Amino acid sequence: MPEKYEFHEVANIFPLIEGTDFESLTADIKKNGLKETIWLHENKIIDGRNRYRACLESGVAPMFRNWDGKGSLTDFVVSLNLMRRHLSI
Repeated sequence: MPEKYEFHEVANIFPLIEGTDFESLTADIKKNGLKETIWLHENKIIDGRNRYRACLESGVAPMFRNWDGKGSLTDFVVSLNLMRRHLSI
């Protein structure tokens, strides 16, 4: 069983996906594998919570990389997410 990772508080800036959107992500990762790694800081997930959950659900091994600590952690997470999410502000 893979190591369980907690979610860093900064990841909560953005909501988790649920329902059919999460089911679609899980199905895609199961079929095509994980294409974008999951970001960690202090051994907690800062970006990729949905991909991580989908990997666990589909039995696909998650891949990780660590944030380099340069700049603001919040700015880093916002930059990764803002333009790829269908969010209203």
